Amino acid sequence: MPSVTLRHRLARWREVFFAQKYRFDLGQSFLVVVNFTLLIITASDKLQVFFGIPRLRSLLILIVPLGFLGVWVFGYFMDKVVRAAQMAERQAMKRSEVWLRHNDQMDRLERELKTLRDLVERSAVFPGHPQGGPRADGETRG
Repeated sequence: MPSVTLRHRLARWREVFFAQKYRFDLGQSFLVVVNFTLLIITASDKLQVFFGIPRLRSLLILIVPLGFLGVWVFGYFMDKVVRAAQMAERQAMKRSEVWLRHNDQMDRLERELKTLRDLVERSAVFPGHPQGGPRADGETRG
C-alpha cells in the first residue's frame, strides 16, 4: 500500500474542513430566521410604543409569521430573479485556478479544431491537391 504523504493528509483535512464549513453555512442561514424572530420579540415593547398598541403580544402572532414570509419572499426573489446560486457559482468559477486552466484548454482546443476545419474545407475546394503537396504535374505548391 502506498504511503500517505503529508500533502495528501493535508488535502484530506482541507476537504473535511470545507465540508464542515458548508454545513455551518447552511445552519447559519437558518439562524437568520431565528434571530429575526428573537429580535421582534425583544423589540416588542418599543414597537408597542411606536404603533400605539396597548398589548403587542397578541400582535406578535401576526408579526412573526409575516417576518418569516418576508424572508421567504426575499429568498424567492434572490432565487428566481437574481439567480443568486448561479451568480455565486459564476463568481467562484472566475476565481478558480482549475476552471481558468480548463477554460484556457477548451479555448486552445477550439482554435485547433477551427484550424483543422479550415484545412478540411480547403482540401474540399481542391480535391486531390493537398496544400503544399505535389500537384498532378509533379510540381509542388509553394
